[in-house]
Amino acid sequence: MPKTTRSDSYHLLRSDPEVNEPPVSITEDDEAAEDDEAANKSPWWKALINLISDIEGTSILALPYAISQGGLVAITALVVLPFVAFYTGAILIDCLYDENDAGERVRVRSNFKQLGEACSPRYSGTIVSAIQLIHLFLVASLYLVLSSALANGIFPDLPLSNTAWIVIAAAVGLPTLFLKNFSQIAWLSLISVIAIFMAVVAILSYGIVHHPSWTPGEILVWDKESAPVSLAICISFCYNCHSTLPGLEASLEKKSQFRTVLGLTLCFVATLKVTFSVCAFLSFSSNIQEVISNSLPVGVISILVNAFLILNVVFSYPFVVIIIIQIIEDSVSPDWFSFEIPHIVWFVGIRVATNVLTLLPAILIPHFVLYMAFISSLTGSATMYILPTLFHLILKKKELKLYHYVIDVFIIIFGVFVGITGLVYTGKALF
Repeated sequence: MPKTTRSDSYHLLRSDPEVNEPPVSITEDDEAAEDDEAANKSPWWKALINLISDIEGTSILALPYAISQGGLVAITALVVLPFVAFYTGAILIDCLYDENDAGERVRVRSNFKQLGEACSPRYSGTIVSAIQLIHLFLVASLYLVLSSALANGIFPDLPLSNTAWIVIAAAVGLPTLFLKNFSQIAWLSLISVIAIFMAVVAILSYGIVHHPSWTPGEILVWDKESAPVSLAICISFCYNCHSTLPGLEASLEKKSQFRTVLGLTLCFVATLKVTFSVCAFLSFSSNIQEVISNSLPVGVISILVNAFLILNVVFSYPFVVIIIIQIIEDSVSPDWFSFEIPHIVWFVGIRVATNVLTLLPAILIPHFVLYMAFISSLTGSATMYILPTLFHLILKKKELKLYHYVIDVFIIIFGVFVGITGLVYTGKALF
């Protein structure tokens, strides 16, 4: 009797752990499935684009203001934090692997939930997965809110409310969620990366032309009143991509290239952010706003920048939401239900439901940006600093040397400090 197989044509490529199974005969269906799986994998350069799109975004527009508040300490943080992000990202992925009896690295875990369960079987997996999903949902919802604000800036005379623009943004983003793998999404990510780069070039060009004389002495060393806010909120999370890393690594054709992709991404993003934030601060220091694009005069240049930013936000949305969908598909199966759900219905239903779930917080939560900053002080700090190092200390304890313990404990303490500081300051603003 031929083997009955479940079609994966309507699902994202999953990061299933390798398991030891008895040899089976390979049928034509098996070969077709393997070919389809290989086609769904991404070359390193597509993974690089996806990751740049995830890290680089409209948050870069707040960095010149952060430089005005944090001064040289803020610039130092922008330079140092990519190294921390690389370390925690690398050990996070290392924790997905164990060595078998032959000394080979085998991927035995797929996501944050399985990492949590490996550390503590009872509730840790659920708690860790909830932290990851909350962070990703907030980021996706923020994209919709930003789209609304930017569209209002371009079309102030149109009789459309913020809610209407948010719904339009979600509707525009919905078709992109039907792409089936990260290789296809990379083309959308490429548009988002080009768009943010063009916005950065336009802002810097205007600033340099209209403010040709720079005074580096205007950069403060430290402002004790406002520097903690800029460091905790703007800078500490501007390299946070860790919630998406397990899915991204699983999509690579060659898993061994992950560290190269992560390192190149952080190097590019850090160079762009440091260069832009310092140059924009020096260009607009006499009229610097919390979001640097607001320093531009009303007119063609501001409309052009807002248009590029909308493209960046709209085409960054799919990658984050597809990661959410992957987590949901790995956690929930249509086989759990007592009635049969056709594959196409499940495929469409998951995507529409996820799109709606990213839409609702954007519409229903007042002062959403502040609310997100408040919650992300916990979830962002946890996913970037605390959880990867905890996983590392617990799952790799037999392999660690003393300096590993010192680094990991220091990063945990730093992550807790950043999270608490962000909670305090964003909580005050929210209150």
